[in-house]
Amino acid sequence: MNTTQKTLIIAYGNRDRQDDGAGWHILADCAASFNLTAPEFPGDWVEVPDASLRLWYLYQLMPELSEDLIAYQRVIFIDAHNSPELPGLVFEKTEAAWVHSAFTHHMSIGELLSITGSLFGVCPEAWLLSVRGYAFEFSRKLSAQTEELTKNAARLLQAFLRGERPACADSQEGAAHND
Repeated sequence: MNTTQKTLIIAYGNRDRQDDGAGWHILADCAASFNLTAPEFPGDWVEVPDASLRLWYLYQLMPELSEDLIAYQRVIFIDAHNSPELPGLVFEKTEAAWVHSAFTHHMSIGELLSITGSLFGVCPEAWLLSVRGYAFEFSRKLSAQTEELTKNAARLLQAFLRGERPACADSQEGAAHND
């Protein structure tokens, strides 16, 4: 692993709702690559022995996380999306941004980063790794399409953690396109 930056990986979503749990599956693959057991329940985390990498599983992002973020130089958020307008696999740098939402139980990464910066005056480098979800029934089994995307995403994440900068991170749009 590239040990120059203390890194937090937050995978969020409900793994009991099929592809909504794609983030957990990517996190589990990442944990296995470090000989760690994946966090089993929302709120659980594991980390490598030198504490340079923490893997955390959550249902959703919450404002209270801002205090945790300041202990890291880099945070990677992993989630599923269901937009046909987005690529199947997205890996991009993300920034603080206030987003007005009519939904009271949804917080964007940009909003969380904005809160972190406002409260603490610092904000870690942040990345979003997202795969498209196709099925959201009550099941822990991913759809075939999303399962393939999660495998690709896990490989991409592991390469990034080794210090290999994916071509998508240097591109103009910053997103990996893998439909």
